[in-house]
Amino acid sequence: MVNVKATWDENGASVELPLTLGTVQLGMPYGIANRTGQPDEGHASRILDAAVKGGISSFDTANKYGSAEKVLGDYFHDKKKPLIISKLYLTKENCTTLSELEELIESGVNTSQEQLRIDRVPGMMLHSPDILEKFGGKATELLLNQVKRGNLGKIGVSIMDFEVKGFNEIWKELQKDCFEIVQLPVNVMDQRMFASGAYERLKDSGKLLFARSIFLQGLFFLAPSDLPESLKEAGPWIERLRAFAESESMSVAQLAFSYIHHMPGIFSIVFGAETPEQVKDNVALLDTHELSESTVRGLKQTFASVPDYIITPLLWNRR
Repeated sequence: MVNVKATWDENGASVELPLTLGTVQLGMPYGIANRTGQPDEGHASRILDAAVKGGISSFDTANKYGSAEKVLGDYFHDKKKPLIISKLYLTKENCTTLSELEELIESGVNTSQEQLRIDRVPGMMLHSPDILEKFGGKATELLLNQVKRGNLGKIGVSIMDFEVKGFNEIWKELQKDCFEIVQLPVNVMDQRMFASGAYERLKDSGKLLFARSIFLQGLFFLAPSDLPESLKEAGPWIERLRAFAESESMSVAQLAFSYIHHMPGIFSIVFGAETPEQVKDNVALLDTHELSESTVRGLKQTFASVPDYIITPLLWNRR
């Protein structure tokens, strides 16, 4: 199957964005395999230097990612502006009325503009789509108002792991053409969106799909002996993943990356990095060859029943 590449139209030009650097690691300690903590300003700059040098022009961030937006704003203030996609943290809990929702959208957009040092945020997503369940078209209108005022470019939604079962509810609003970008957790071990049919609907809708968590926050790279007690049962699954990689003469990183990169409908892969070397390693993965059809079938069959608590980071500390 030919994977027709979508493009992001920005300022009259169309660009492809095979890789997007996720910046949560630049604003706070993050990731189960993180060994270095949050980088200081100099180290963060070297990570961003490596991204720019590697041809990456798309960066994912959020109000909620500690100082990540400020790090990006400080780094790019005197450079060519990249495509930055941020997120608004709005939930049914912190927005109980329409006026609260409007106030939080306004303040959130203003904060992103200030910290990123830009007048217009190219992309803005809802950090959690459950706000669409509560306010529906009213939330969409408020976001579109920000677009009309020139504060935002494209709008979209970041889908969380635990919300897949409620996809039908958010789809009622999300299927509208104004929601052009969707970020979703998808990796070789997580088959839930395919089983539910959610992925097919997103792909067929023509939205720009940003795949995140393709290495499951680094879980794929941990040896069974390094797994925390709450995730010991992930060990056998990781061993199966390594066996598939060996059968393709690949590293686990190459296998996991190729599985997503060559998947029809994926517009960009969002990855995080603690070091400049990790950025370079991820850029190099773009040259990884496509998996054989038999391996793809085997991966889908083998990982169709991975327990939710292994493939849902939000559940890792709840057992």
